Amino acid sequence: MNITPVSIAVCNQKGGVGKSTFTVLLASYLHYIVGHDVLVVDCDYPQWSIYAQRERELSLIEHDDYHKLLLVRQFKATGRKLWPLLKCMPPEAPEEVERLLQSGPRIILYDLPGTVNAEGVIRLLASLDAVFVPLKADKVVMESTLSFARSLTTNLAQNPGLTLRSVYLFWTMIDRRERTPLYDQYEAVIRKLGLPLMATHIPYRSKFNKELLPEGTGVGRSTLLAPERAFAREAQIEALATEILTLLNIR
Repeated sequence: MNITPVSIAVCNQKGGVGKSTFTVLLASYLHYIVGHDVLVVDCDYPQWSIYAQRERELSLIEHDDYHKLLLVRQFKATGRKLWPLLKCMPPEAPEEVERLLQSGPRIILYDLPGTVNAEGVIRLLASLDAVFVPLKADKVVMESTLSFARSLTTNLAQNPGLTLRSVYLFWTMIDRRERTPLYDQYEAVIRKLGLPLMATHIPYRSKFNKELLPEGTGVGRSTLLAPERAFAREAQIEALATEILTLLNIR
């Protein structure tokens, strides 16, 4: 039986909040650990950061016996091949993705440019099922992010003629030193705006910014390997993925 895939994106117009990082971590966790077939569509030109990371990792693993062994072990344990990665411009994405749907992905994750003004981005956002917006407790980031999320909700998600139905915010890069009342104040503003806020809070962790780590230190962000289970739990990637699946009604 063919199942219509769910299309989502982690996106924000404000840079530095980890949209590409979360796209990779979620794709690898959902594909290699949970067992859902995931397709990642890298539309984030001109840097194509996820495509570039996959290329670096494939090149590295040719000469790195340690990570090559991890990859072999992962395949033997799970039977999961690498999640497919499509590199394309936003206007071309719908047609290119349609061509690959025969492979049967359950979840399609888009990595979009940092601005909705890029050609084809608004149309692509309107065609998604849900958008997840990382939010950082910084005044400038907050103002930009809330404006972005509110615009998506008002102009796209509340339009019955479009596919997009939900825009969710989630806290990220949380520093333990930050005061709880600060988040209470920000969340009061978010509630006043009527924007959905997820329960998962993502702490800041240096592994988010590292690809294949030195031997013995575990796997952080990788397109080839699942994030280490302890890291996925401690960094709340497991919780984020679980909450997203619940919101999307995917079992």
